[in-house]
Amino acid sequence: MSISFPKELANRKQWICWRLEPNTKDGRDSKIPYNPLTGRKASSTNPNDWSTLDDAIAAKEQYLYTGLGFVFAKSGGLVGIDIDHCRDKNTGELSDTAKDILERFPSYTEISPSGTGLHIFYKGEMPAKGNKNTKTGVEMYAHSRYFTMTGERLPGTPDYIAEDNGALAWIHENYIKSKKRGGKSKKDSKVVKLEPLTDEEILEKARTAENHKEFDLLWEGKWQEAGYPSQSEADLALCCMLAFWSGKNKEQMDRLFRNSGLFREKWDTVHHASGATYGQETLDKAIEVTENVYSRESESVIFEHEGRYYRTRGESVYPITNFIIQPVEMIVSEDETQMTADLITIRDEIYRQTFMTTDFNNIQKFKNILNRRTISLGYFGSEGDLELLKGYISEMEWVRKTGVKALGIYEHGGRMVYVSTDGAIEAGGNIVEDIVQLDKYKSITTDILTFEPLTKKQLIMLGEWLLSYNEPIKTVSVMAWVAGCFIKPHLKKSGIKFPHLLLVGEQGSGKSNTLERVILPVFSCSKIRAATQVTAFTLMKESASSNLIPQLMDEFKPSKIDKLRLNALYNHLRDAYDGHEGVRGRADQSAVTYELLAPIIVAGEESPDEAAIRERSIELLFSKKDLKPASHRQAFYKLCAKADLLGSFGRSLLDTALRVSVAEAEKWYEEAKSEISDEFPSRIVNNLACCYAGLSLVNKLCEFLNVTWSEVFPINKVTCIRYLQNGVQEYLLDGGSNNKTIVEQTLEIMARMKLAPNQDYTFDKDGKVIGIRFCDVYDRYTKYRRDYAITGECLPYNQFLKQLRQSDFFLESNKTMRFGNETKKAWALDFSILKERCDVSGFEITDIEPL
Repeated sequence: MSISFPKELANRKQWICWRLEPNTKDGRDSKIPYNPLTGRKASSTNPNDWSTLDDAIAAKEQYLYTGLGFVFAKSGGLVGIDIDHCRDKNTGELSDTAKDILERFPSYTEISPSGTGLHIFYKGEMPAKGNKNTKTGVEMYAHSRYFTMTGERLPGTPDYIAEDNGALAWIHENYIKSKKRGGKSKKDSKVVKLEPLTDEEILEKARTAENHKEFDLLWEGKWQEAGYPSQSEADLALCCMLAFWSGKNKEQMDRLFRNSGLFREKWDTVHHASGATYGQETLDKAIEVTENVYSRESESVIFEHEGRYYRTRGESVYPITNFIIQPVEMIVSEDETQMTADLITIRDEIYRQTFMTTDFNNIQKFKNILNRRTISLGYFGSEGDLELLKGYISEMEWVRKTGVKALGIYEHGGRMVYVSTDGAIEAGGNIVEDIVQLDKYKSITTDILTFEPLTKKQLIMLGEWLLSYNEPIKTVSVMAWVAGCFIKPHLKKSGIKFPHLLLVGEQGSGKSNTLERVILPVFSCSKIRAATQVTAFTLMKESASSNLIPQLMDEFKPSKIDKLRLNALYNHLRDAYDGHEGVRGRADQSAVTYELLAPIIVAGEESPDEAAIRERSIELLFSKKDLKPASHRQAFYKLCAKADLLGSFGRSLLDTALRVSVAEAEKWYEEAKSEISDEFPSRIVNNLACCYAGLSLVNKLCEFLNVTWSEVFPINKVTCIRYLQNGVQEYLLDGGSNNKTIVEQTLEIMARMKLAPNQDYTFDKDGKVIGIRFCDVYDRYTKYRRDYAITGECLPYNQFLKQLRQSDFFLESNKTMRFGNETKKAWALDFSILKERCDVSGFEITDIEPL
């Protein structure tokens, strides 16, 4: 590519590429900047998006960008002057403004890509206030903007960039700075009368109007292509258009027509006995037949002028801001929209702000956003003006993206994508431009995208350690649950509930080390909350911010947590598993709902004392004795030393999950259900099946790297599945196949109370039926719990009897039985069934110890 620029530009790492792309709203082309190295859209305020000239030229040739761009940087010492519509691209004739500037202060000047504008460069600093004047068509930039570059130097201008030497101050004073009018009262100074359109503004508006194609053809002199039978009729048609835009300003109409392609000698030829020329007659006729004319007030009640937004009201205009907005991106979600924009003050200060649609609900909320980081931004309008400004802003040209509330995996555009506030990727790490997480909902965070996926060699090295740092019953369960998190979004779409992970054990048993040194590195996160500090609001807000990276809680001790906080935590654990929404009331009596999505890990010295919570979890019991084998400690130390491999393992699981369809994940889940013992309760089967699906994801990762499971892990997959089931039986079901109900737990405690046989309870003659007088015993039972600080759920008396009736060991509620020498009414229970379910051996001790 043969192109050259002054060394002051060519040697700087401030180059980008740009491409003409159609605007979806009006079909017109927009110049979109791109990073030459990454191919992603570039920002004029982020130096990481810029590159060298050589890189930009190579990218332009390889990827067929429309052109090159040079970005002005803060403290860069360069200022650019942009003059629009100042050059006739056919003749090369310059406007008076361009001639005036270049004759006084010649410097390196490029012809713009359109051929009708100029870009002039100077070394220096930009004057303080204002950078654009729509009347003169002159703009001045020193940073946060880029010029589209052609390398086509304007003939007669230098091939170097000149020093300022007063040029910038003079250009700013004469062509950019607004001219203040004198003689106005203080009250009048707040109101301005709109000026008529300049020649340049008329051409700009006519070329973007609905009939712009016809105007363009007439302006270029192509009246036959425009469909006119004669040039005279075409002359009148163009003059009518000019009459509309100029407000029937005959002098301005004549000046513009003479610059059009229709102008010819006949225009100045006398055409009437009165001495009127053909041109004068045509202009008079156009003014006569044109009924409506354009005015600034008729276009919009909100408009931009000299670095502010103004509101028109009747014949007057007043400012409502001291800044203008340059759109960056608009993120649209199901129920709200987030807009990020650069707010540019009249002093050319730039502040990037993010707005939600609700921030425009009232002036106070809007001002709070403006004043978030500065006092330089001002809004002076009314509530009604703010609503009009919102409509005006919405019509700007935004880069639009789909917004999601939670970080994680979604189906988008026919494939699975991972989305965060930093952007989105699909399988293979390819960037997805049009979807992102809303900043407002950012809570759980991760650095998982900073890691590279594992190689085959790295996976084989890591595999042995992952299953050897503790007893297999725990290491297999941890890996299965962690991997399952990466397909939790897939399973949720099939209506499958995902279990929590409970890490329980004494101090020093390794549960916290497993959480912090093994699990967290896989997810590349570090945020852990103390269970004693959570609130219902923080739990809901955090859970709604991720559908993949888990919500982490440590220091869980039900006996040490106040009842209100513990109830909030238990409610959250139930709702999150069952797929219920969290609801939080507001002071204005409205309600906010949260979709509880994040997987949950809870670590502590005690298990939850509610059976319903434990049944919704994979529970693992850690012990100090499990850490004694040297092989366990060595594997753990290696994992700690290679934390980056755990991060890469997480990235590999993510990339693999993006290759998995919802149907494939559901198939793994259904396969698991057929492998799991049908003696387990349905919730336990569901939880194990989710972990089995996690192991299937790990197996798919092995297949992707062309390695078998047995080459990576020291325990085969079948045995791993058996360890999962053994873990549930040992830690959750106390060696059985069912969890104890609250009624069974109550009867176990009663059996330890040393109740009086033949007084509080009795047996039939075969010892198969026990009769208990709960009316005499239950109050002592509740006092016993308090005296011995027994945690867990305690049912009210009536509720206990109601649930007891539903148990399969219940026989009769008002059975007459012998208590010593008396007969009394008692609740009869099948003792043989009861003994199989729980430890009630205390009832079989019939000898009362002497006091």
